[in-house]
Amino acid sequence: KAMEDVLKDRGLKKGGAVLLDIEKSSVLGMVSKPDADMSKQQTLQNYMLTPIYPGSVFKTVIAAAAIEQNEVKPGTSFNCNLNLYGEPGDDKGTLSFGESFAQSCNYTFTSLAEKLIKKDDSVIENMAEKLGLTQRAGWEGKLYREDGFRQLYNEKSGVIWGDDKDKTVKKAVAQTAIGQKNVKVTPLEVANMMAAIARGGEKKQVKIADKIEYKNKTTMASFKEQPLKGENIDKYTAQQLQKILREVVTSPKGTGRRFQDLPYEIAGKSGTAQTGMFTKEKQTLYHKWFAGYFPADKPKYALVVLHMDTPGDKALTNTVFYDIVKKVHENEINQT
Repeated sequence: KAMEDVLKDRGLKKGGAVLLDIEKSSVLGMVSKPDADMSKQQTLQNYMLTPIYPGSVFKTVIAAAAIEQNEVKPGTSFNCNLNLYGEPGDDKGTLSFGESFAQSCNYTFTSLAEKLIKKDDSVIENMAEKLGLTQRAGWEGKLYREDGFRQLYNEKSGVIWGDDKDKTVKKAVAQTAIGQKNVKVTPLEVANMMAAIARGGEKKQVKIADKIEYKNKTTMASFKEQPLKGENIDKYTAQQLQKILREVVTSPKGTGRRFQDLPYEIAGKSGTAQTGMFTKEKQTLYHKWFAGYFPADKPKYALVVLHMDTPGDKALTNTVFYDIVKKVHENEINQT
């Protein structure tokens, strides 16, 4: 209810937010805008369960692969005056790996992706899978005679490559590395990735219900905690990711510096994805993300906010993220 109120008060028309309890791996709140209207088919889609271009949030995957493959040595620096294709076109100067992540330097992550993919052309989708971005996040399993019962009926799963040939095309690799081209993931998957990193790498299925009860309150069926299939990232990779996700907020030029004065310490990553669409006034429309977890030192919550099809300067993502964190804090104080 509080999350619905924040999105309504701030006027976020398309997109939404999802808040997870990290320890229980359960949904505390999920809001998708626009509100459902049975007479308008396009409003019946839950965007939090729909694959969407993630933009630079996807750099988390490239960072994880670079850490795991030991591509980032202490003292390594990157020329962030170059754009994603390695041509002059940006003005961020020379940055370390952590600064590159905090300031979202495209060149750092496109050049790392190029190196990584030359060694192993499956490295990006393999790391995305380890972080839970290529399989549905919601609880699935046996319920009575139904083997494939799903708590989140309409949930889709993320996609990384549209065509394997793209792995040999420099520009396609660069666009993939920054969460464009064919990369699409759901906000729920992204929130679940943040929860996995926060708990040291362990990825789990997300529940929206613990059990089904009979009318007399006895248990009809319970949903046990379940891991997501496949390998996890190792503890060292998770620790290094935690460090750079925190730097996004603590760094004076970090894209999440606005969250420094919140009552919790925040760790996270911003994302801006081009949609290929424009307003009538020819302004570019973007999907604007912020995905993170808090409190950074003892994580309890993972939160993703997405504002879709918005001009960059009109994006409400950070405002809504800020307000939801404050609501969570108020809620905690009221419960104690």
